[in-house]
Amino acid sequence: MDYFKDGLKNYFTKNKVAVIFLIVCLAVIFLSSFIASGIQSDGWTVEVTDLRDETNEGTKDVVTVVEGTETVKTETIKGKVVSGILFKPKEASADNPLPAVVLTHGYLNNREMQLQNAIELARRGFVVLTVDREGHGNYENSGSTDALMATNGLYDSVKYVYNLDYVDKDKIGISGHSMGGMTTASVLAQDIQLGLVSAGLMQAWSTFFMAGADVDVGFLKAKDDEFFFTDPKAGIISREWLTSNAAKTFTGETGDSVVNKAIYVNGQIVETTGGQEVDGAFRVIYEIDGVHPQNHCSVEGANAVVNFFYSAFGTPNGFEYISEGNQTWWVKEMFSLIGLIAFFALIFPMVSLLLRVPFFRSLKGKQVATEDGTLVWVDNALPEAKPLKGIQKNLTYWLGAIGIALFSGFSINSIYTEYGDKWFPNTQLYPQDTTNWVAMWAVCVALFSVAVILFFWFVNGAINKIRYKEQGSSYTENPFASARLQSGFGGLVKTFVLALTVVGLLLALLFLNWAIWKVDFRIWTFAVKVFDLGVLLPTIVRYSVFFGIFFIVSAIFNENYRAKNLPEWASILINVFFNIFGVLLVVAIQYGTFTTTGEMWQPEMDLGYIVLFPMIPILAIATVISRRMTAKTGNIWLGAFINTILFTLITCSNTAASFSYIMG
Repeated sequence: MDYFKDGLKNYFTKNKVAVIFLIVCLAVIFLSSFIASGIQSDGWTVEVTDLRDETNEGTKDVVTVVEGTETVKTETIKGKVVSGILFKPKEASADNPLPAVVLTHGYLNNREMQLQNAIELARRGFVVLTVDREGHGNYENSGSTDALMATNGLYDSVKYVYNLDYVDKDKIGISGHSMGGMTTASVLAQDIQLGLVSAGLMQAWSTFFMAGADVDVGFLKAKDDEFFFTDPKAGIISREWLTSNAAKTFTGETGDSVVNKAIYVNGQIVETTGGQEVDGAFRVIYEIDGVHPQNHCSVEGANAVVNFFYSAFGTPNGFEYISEGNQTWWVKEMFSLIGLIAFFALIFPMVSLLLRVPFFRSLKGKQVATEDGTLVWVDNALPEAKPLKGIQKNLTYWLGAIGIALFSGFSINSIYTEYGDKWFPNTQLYPQDTTNWVAMWAVCVALFSVAVILFFWFVNGAINKIRYKEQGSSYTENPFASARLQSGFGGLVKTFVLALTVVGLLLALLFLNWAIWKVDFRIWTFAVKVFDLGVLLPTIVRYSVFFGIFFIVSAIFNENYRAKNLPEWASILINVFFNIFGVLLVVAIQYGTFTTTGEMWQPEMDLGYIVLFPMIPILAIATVISRRMTAKTGNIWLGAFINTILFTLITCSNTAASFSYIMG
């Protein structure tokens, strides 16, 4: 026992810096999650529950009138929540039932994307349920692309909420974003017979079908929306939609334009007071600054959602009115971001400590005998880099980086619109349509990068042979030298095991953190979230083959741009810049044009560039991981494996599936 204690003490003494770094990262993660949880639950006055496959049942007397004859029929209401997060204020009870709102997300998103609105409504006294829809998040697709459009996830959840004894059955609202807005519109029409829903707000969706006579209905739209609120025949763009016939017909406005954020009752604007229920069924359109995906990450957007449900249901009993501008969700989002940063930072001390474990020690270096026969550990060294000087070195250094960066950005359109479906169609083995084309784009960028690397290797070799004759080969750097394994195939397997260990420990932390606090790590559309690992794992493995090609080549590319006379931090920043520049450039052109003129540079890429929003931080973080892991092991494989496993997992758990997942 003393031997074990001494060994452990010696281990921590030798690795004090890494141990302290590890402890700091863990402390930041749990402290930020603790604070985020407190904000999310309004100081723990709101109970937050992760619902999975929950059902309940109740009844409702439905009155119908046929030819003047009134008939009352008792209908069975079967509620079901496959995957949802329930926010229950502590004041909610059978003796004090509170209004309820069911929220849902758009295409490719998940229940967590409505946390902004859930937090703000729950702290004001509303029972809130934010749910995954079929084919998204933790709600597996039943088998076809049609399921993505179904109302099941939302309407079944409305029924579940209706059956809760602490919910006011006369005050149940719904709201969804984008495709979830379409689902909201569909549920309003579908619910006319049962009459469970009293108010519906469609976020980023432009078509209203119908609703019950007493139902309050509203639109929430971005000033510039990539998808909706346009009438091509009339030549109306999104920012002009308030002047369209559709908007005026919806509100009953007879003038030139609908008044933004005004409450209309029977076509007339009515005065409203904060937190007071509007008398009579109303219509309203909220137009906020920004673009389509900003609806659910916007103070102005949350303001509109709160205002709508205050106007529909009034201030819940037992609560005081809180102004719509008084918001805390963004503070929670900031602490979730801090947790996200610490989550990725944890990789570095974790790897440092694991490389000191006897099983993995050989990956860091090898034992070498000194003159007196003593064995000492010598760390693996990186291939020696040459100084960045001279026309030849600078041209090959910068031209290659610029060429690859531009190709990575300007190839996106063609792959998304023309070749993605042809080369990589949706199947049950690969059921995530957006992951398919992103994976195909990643492979194309990787292959182009290899071609560029080979081209400049050949050119440099030819020039050096002319300049230095027989010694020319000593001046030509091997761009693939960092891919060599000092430990052979066994070392490659061990490296992969180490990468699995690191990602496995990160996942364990993620799920533990969620179990304790009901928060994960995120900022806007970039999130590391809990998911059904058993269901998704085979699909993640299949997609990892394609992303693995990209991250391996990217790791080699990162090492090629290492110059002897540049410090490591400068080399990392240069690599980060070139790895994100291409994508960032086309996104900047698209949205710079869109927010300036109201029309997109590439309208066919309305969804394509949104899909790549999270790729920008992923590429930056992956670059840092790649460089630092190479510095620790002397080759690119550990960083490439960690990036492949971790970012394939993150990508696959944050999008939609057009088919049910299959095992094997």
